[in-house]
Amino acid sequence: MSDNEKTQDEQEIRVKPLDGEASTAEKATASAEKAAPNKGEGSAESEHSCCCCCHAGGWLKGLFLPQEAEGELQRGKLKAAPGWLTLLAAIALFVMLNQVKIPLAGGKLAFADLAFLGSFLPVLGFAIASRRRLFFPICTIVVLVVACIANLAAAPGMGGAIEVAQLVQQLFCGTLLLGFLIENAPGAAVASVLLAVAVNIVAALIQGQTYGFGSIYPPADIMALKWGCGHAFTGLFRSRMAFAFFLAIALAWIQPILFGRKHIYGFIAAFVATVIGLLAIPHGQMLFIVGMVLVVGAFIHSRAAGLVNVLALVVAMILSTTLFPPAHNQVRLASLNPMKTGDYPGELKTNHIDFAAALGMAARRPFSGIGSSRYQQCVGRCYGDLPNPSYNDIETDTQASWGILAGTMGFPTAALMLLLLAGAAANGVRRFMQSKGRNCIALGGALALVVVIIGMFVSDPLTRGLGWMIALALASTAVPNPEEEVCGLSCIAPGSIIACGLVIGLLLAGVALRTKTDDPLAGTTRFVTDAEEGGAQTGAASQEESVFKIIDAGDAVKFTAPVEKGTDSQAFKNTVLKILDGKGTPPDDKEPAMVFGGAEFAFELPSDAECKVWLRVWWDGSCGNTINLKMDDEPKSITVGNDGTYRTWHWLEAPKIYKLASGKHSLFLLNREDGIMFDQLLITNDHQYVPQGIEEE
Repeated sequence: MSDNEKTQDEQEIRVKPLDGEASTAEKATASAEKAAPNKGEGSAESEHSCCCCCHAGGWLKGLFLPQEAEGELQRGKLKAAPGWLTLLAAIALFVMLNQVKIPLAGGKLAFADLAFLGSFLPVLGFAIASRRRLFFPICTIVVLVVACIANLAAAPGMGGAIEVAQLVQQLFCGTLLLGFLIENAPGAAVASVLLAVAVNIVAALIQGQTYGFGSIYPPADIMALKWGCGHAFTGLFRSRMAFAFFLAIALAWIQPILFGRKHIYGFIAAFVATVIGLLAIPHGQMLFIVGMVLVVGAFIHSRAAGLVNVLALVVAMILSTTLFPPAHNQVRLASLNPMKTGDYPGELKTNHIDFAAALGMAARRPFSGIGSSRYQQCVGRCYGDLPNPSYNDIETDTQASWGILAGTMGFPTAALMLLLLAGAAANGVRRFMQSKGRNCIALGGALALVVVIIGMFVSDPLTRGLGWMIALALASTAVPNPEEEVCGLSCIAPGSIIACGLVIGLLLAGVALRTKTDDPLAGTTRFVTDAEEGGAQTGAASQEESVFKIIDAGDAVKFTAPVEKGTDSQAFKNTVLKILDGKGTPPDDKEPAMVFGGAEFAFELPSDAECKVWLRVWWDGSCGNTINLKMDDEPKSITVGNDGTYRTWHWLEAPKIYKLASGKHSLFLLNREDGIMFDQLLITNDHQYVPQGIEEE
């Protein structure tokens, strides 16, 4: 091979200084070139040093460089990554930034999964064949191992193993893949993200014309979407919140890179991208989070960037209030407000109450949590004195990720995840400062992670589409500066990748094969309300005045559509009340009531009592597993359900103690989700009694 041919595969990047003088990186390169002949080419020290430097310099390549690059590349015995491989990784990144699913096998497979596999395996094979280290925050492995151990202790079964495997796929494999892309072709990574943002915004504009800006799709119907998106202002994501979160992370990541061009064109591009991105974000809370992060991040970059960013925010605000319909601002303000309006003004929205309930659930199993995939099954039993969510005002993907992590995997896993993200963000800022403003990708990764950390109090980004953006941000902060000494905690050898993969794989196999625990909260400390404590004392003091009333579905005084009578061989007297799947639910902003479907029952008590209410129910699935209960003329009903026991009759306890006076009472069961059946009611002041099977007085 001739020398000219070698220079095409083996180059070293030199950066022009800002002030025309030799930069630190350039001086270091020149010194290395002078000293190179004195070193033995075959020495291990020489080979390792060359490997680290060439890897570290790779982040400068690509279309969006802070300064133009010149010179030749010298990688010793290491070959540069093939162009087709970096192109494949860039295409995969573009395909991965959405939540479009393949309409086969119940939508369990997404296009992003296929794109990931089609690029990760060749990259891993190339790394093994060329003995290349990949830049990667090693602390991620600790988080994933602890998460696997927590699930091994909680025993959630196959469902939990699948959910943790998705986390491993994104944070371990995804970060390795995207770290390779950023090291070798950062411009291609930027182009992929820009293209994905553009395609999503165009899709959202089309949806906005049809369904309205910031429109949402009822959570119970999300799974029915053939492609996993559409029917609302969601872009190529399944919910308004996921779409807004994606735009927020992408904007925080890409803006410092555009500012890093150091030319007027870069500032103009950053200004335009920021205005368009802010106008497209439909969720008020995500808009506020990213706006604050962008301002702080721009001033970290430079004073000029900070001023441009402030101007972009002002322009976006003016355009939103003058050129766009008032509905745009109304949507953002409604989602920005943490309080409910309408029937319950001043009460926290259900997603914030749900976060408090999740922390209570984590407190009952602080080290392991209840296990992945079982959050919805158990969180409804942990509200305690918190206001019960009578109707579903939680739009899809708005449950706090920190609560989900702590509740399903325990406080240690959640704390380690926070340390990982915060440490990586700090590392990105450090690398940007040490590079004297040249490593803008590191700053972009840091700002994106800050958006993630704050946003996880509102939503869950550890899902398809969004999880890859977290991997991209982690990878962006892991690739070091050219003159920086490579730390062993930021890169991993191919052999170590395989070893870590085997360890995590064995742990996941253990989670999948271990016998699933039926009730992860059984035997844990239960939160007892003041009413429950009083009820227990009343029952002990007045044993002779016991209450034990069974009410059957056929005893309904009246019922309204879509509730209807039906038959079931496993029900008492073979009679049930049911709401067939697809028959309809109350409007999203309305409290369940008889006008939207329900049944009324009457009973009488001989004396005052503090009673529990149990329901024998049958659920069709996760989108049909709740019913609302209302006693007499109380202003607000409560929800019973949200458990994970489907297609079988079972008893559920209403999360409230009722102080009932002697005399006649009315009890209402109200439509909240379709695809349900009801058989029996049990009203008792024996708070220790747990009904089983069909009950009779």
